[in-house]
Amino acid sequence: MELPSRDKNGICYLSYSAINTFLKDKNQFIKTYILKDPFIGNEYTEFGVKVGKAIESNNYELFNDNEIKILNKVTRLDLFEKKTIINYDSFYIIGYIDSCSSDLTKIIDYKTGGRFKEYQYYDNDYVQLCYYAIGIKQEYGIIVKEASVEFIRRIGSLKTGLFVSNEDPIKININIEEKRLSNVYYTTIKIAKEIECFYKNYIKLNNI
Repeated sequence: MELPSRDKNGICYLSYSAINTFLKDKNQFIKTYILKDPFIGNEYTEFGVKVGKAIESNNYELFNDNEIKILNKVTRLDLFEKKTIINYDSFYIIGYIDSCSSDLTKIIDYKTGGRFKEYQYYDNDYVQLCYYAIGIKQEYGIIVKEASVEFIRRIGSLKTGLFVSNEDPIKININIEEKRLSNVYYTTIKIAKEIECFYKNYIKLNNI
């Protein structure tokens, strides 16, 4: 298979972000994953990174007392940024779990966002944790029993600054039943083939 990203051994790989971008915004996929334009963050992405680092390190020096109170309510498991890989015949899916238990039966992904932004994680199209659960089962033979998103509300504006809202983190349970995981696994093969075709056509049309 021929995909835009290859590791040091020349093996093609994808990530949830790459797949999600391809499905939602082909132009952005071209810029990020084919042309390899450097990622330019903004205040919103930087805020999410700041929150994630604080949760992982348990260091809240960049937050006020009210924000710290809320962040202390976020669930933390034993491990952070646990790498997962799903191997297919000619490519693999790589991912990093925000937090998981040491026995790998519980996984959490942290998200930040403004009003109503949490609803996207209830959608059946949100499959990021499904990939993690598949990877854990494939590599370790362990079945993940609990997967959830912990959503931290963001308030403020670019003018006034961005802050953690005085609202408890929202826990969103993710369906990781075997039937759904199987569907995600095989659907990904189809998507990878679509990406390959799109990539080859783009390379050909643009003489790259």
